[in-house]
Amino acid sequence: MKPALRMFLVDDGIEADEDETKDDDDITGPKPMLPYSSMFVLSPTNLIRRAAHYVVNLRYFDLFIMIIISLSSIALAAEDPVVEDSDKNRILNYLDYAFTGVFTVEMILKVVDQGVVLHPGSYCRDPWNILDAVVVVCALVAFAFAGSSTGQNLSTIKSMRVLRVLRPLKTIKRVPKLKAVFDCVVTSLKNVFNILIVYVLFQFIFAVIAVQLFNGKFFHCTDESKFTEDECNGYYFLFPGDGGPPDVNKREWQKQPFHYDDVMSAMLTLFTVSTGEGWPSVLKNSMDATYPNYGPLPLFRIEMSIFYVVFFIVFPFFFVNIFVALIIITFQEQGEKELEEGEIDKNQKSCIDFALQAKPLQRYMPKNKSGAKYKIWSLVVSTVFEYIIMVLIMLNTILLMMKNHKATILYLDILSYMNVAFTAFFLIECILKLVAFGCKVW
Repeated sequence: MKPALRMFLVDDGIEADEDETKDDDDITGPKPMLPYSSMFVLSPTNLIRRAAHYVVNLRYFDLFIMIIISLSSIALAAEDPVVEDSDKNRILNYLDYAFTGVFTVEMILKVVDQGVVLHPGSYCRDPWNILDAVVVVCALVAFAFAGSSTGQNLSTIKSMRVLRVLRPLKTIKRVPKLKAVFDCVVTSLKNVFNILIVYVLFQFIFAVIAVQLFNGKFFHCTDESKFTEDECNGYYFLFPGDGGPPDVNKREWQKQPFHYDDVMSAMLTLFTVSTGEGWPSVLKNSMDATYPNYGPLPLFRIEMSIFYVVFFIVFPFFFVNIFVALIIITFQEQGEKELEEGEIDKNQKSCIDFALQAKPLQRYMPKNKSGAKYKIWSLVVSTVFEYIIMVLIMLNTILLMMKNHKATILYLDILSYMNVAFTAFFLIECILKLVAFGCKVW
């Protein structure tokens, strides 16, 4: 608080709250140092710790770390996974040494400033700092054993470098919006678990139904002219499409890659169907299925497609929307929690937003109520006119649906004339509205 303002308040009999002033200084000023001894060695007055605290709280320190994280992610994506000893990978490896060195210095500075784990606010009491430390330590261990016989024999040591892919997660802590999204996802996982149980239960129910419908019916012979395992013996000719000599292949009695012979296989097949990848072949095999241990016939039971229609309604449509709704609800709850911590509640904030964004309703109307323009305007804005236009749109849509491939010339001519008539009606509507409302000049 400024001295002049403080003297003014004291003269008027108002005592300034020193604690409140200190809190304001803490909020607007730099982040204070923790009043604990770091690692039992470095006190708050230690020069090394004060220097580390100064560097960590520099204005552009986090921005510099963000840039290094971005460059590290780009270098990681640019590596050649095929030729590991390429010149590009060697250069990127040197850059990785530099990036890891920067992250190591960052970790050391923060440990010196905040301490390790024993007192409140220490480095390892933040899960994000633990993630950073794990990535840095694993990278240092991998570099320490790189090129040695021990590192070549221990595949675990070499695989530690894979943890470098976690470096982009360091940006979540430094960007408040990303952190809010991540917190929302973590909060949603608690409720997603209950929905996941219901999802697996319904998956099990559909798997049991599928086993009852299709068990033992997904067998086939490589020679499509044979329908039983006993007939599927010997060899057969396979004629190529280019007219060349035929190939001689052995007949084999096989099972489709995705089948419903047991509940676990059925659940795997239904999960594949729910992903939308490769499910048309499963649908075709289901409609071609005939009897247990018997080969398929094309479109033997088309009604089996109803099973997949119901399955798609329950899983890809219903359950996916539940998950999306759960995420939306979680976002709303997070926003309400933020409002509860403030001075206003949700309804008050909604009223303020409405008052700030509200605009008066405006409606165009001709000034001269005795003229022809006002009469046309009255016709255009009337409810009867809107209903007539709606009926014309519906009839025009039905007209567009009536065209088919093998239609006669007379039928197509009638549709064409009717289409011209509807176009004329819509043109008249356009002209009437232009006359009634006028053209807006920019």
